[in-house]
Amino acid sequence: MNEIANTVYEHNFGYRPSNKSIDYLELHDIDQHKANCWLLSPPCQPYTRGGKYLDDQDNRARGLIHLLKLLPRVKCTPDYVLLENVMNFENSRSRSLLVSTLGHLGFVVSEFLFSPTQIGIPNSRLRYFLVARRQWPRPLCDDESEEHLAWMAANKQRTDDYLQRGRDALITQWPVDSTAGSSPVDIVPLASYIDTAFDPSLVVPEVYILKRKNLEFDIVRSTSPSTSTFTKSYGSKNLIGSGSLLQTKRLEIVENGFKSPERLLDLGLRFFSPKEVALLHHFPYVESKEGDHKTESTKFTLSFPSAITQKQRLQLLGNSLNVQVVAVLLKQVLFSDTIR
Repeated sequence: MNEIANTVYEHNFGYRPSNKSIDYLELHDIDQHKANCWLLSPPCQPYTRGGKYLDDQDNRARGLIHLLKLLPRVKCTPDYVLLENVMNFENSRSRSLLVSTLGHLGFVVSEFLFSPTQIGIPNSRLRYFLVARRQWPRPLCDDESEEHLAWMAANKQRTDDYLQRGRDALITQWPVDSTAGSSPVDIVPLASYIDTAFDPSLVVPEVYILKRKNLEFDIVRSTSPSTSTFTKSYGSKNLIGSGSLLQTKRLEIVENGFKSPERLLDLGLRFFSPKEVALLHHFPYVESKEGDHKTESTKFTLSFPSAITQKQRLQLLGNSLNVQVVAVLLKQVLFSDTIR
């Protein structure tokens, strides 16, 4: 629905996504693609802890609910499904419907609470992920046959058993098959993601800092172990809770500005650039220039059209997710026998 995002997609992949509302899709809209993998990232607002938590009653959940109603009826059932959302989705009715729908169709499901820091990336972005693989395909027989009825009964029993596990079903350690629990990983130095060239447009305006009197600022240095989650508000006057600020001066001083934000004015605070945020999300990012076109060597990279502003780039990245996390989870569902 976001035409700016669609423009970036078209720039990178050569065609423009459909902006038809998902809750109005029909069976032929889906079957025509013969897709064997569905990658889903529904709106998070119905499930955020800071919102009204209307869950499946929120209008923004209609697209997901509609897809789950269509899934049992499509001719081309996908073999794989991956869904991402905010932490707390695992407590929702939408999640129960999702797991039930997949389970009844013969999918084996795994659910994760996963942050990039678990695989060594210096960015904390804890998210819920579901990965599913169709393990028990629908038998090629009449729906009233004993074989089909037995298939349905077995799927229902497995699904009921899984749902009864509640939060115990969630996987929170990595690697999944580690018998000794999660072991510490070496975090890639934050400095390796930082562009040392000075960009005055990234400097945090003093007025943004001084108006925040009784709040702690999230300030990191190039030597810090991690950064916090970047949101779509990052780069704006909404400094609190939208992402880390980088300290570039007087690095011997550790200060958060609580009750005295004026102490921050000589620390050289700046925003992370779109390039830096993209790299922390592990996009294969390249800078593009006016008139650039995708080539064989750049077709698997992310770049922005020159007309997309810095603010728009940060908004899109704040609404995005870590592609390296998605990669390791897809490998888990595609190639591992430990999915459960």
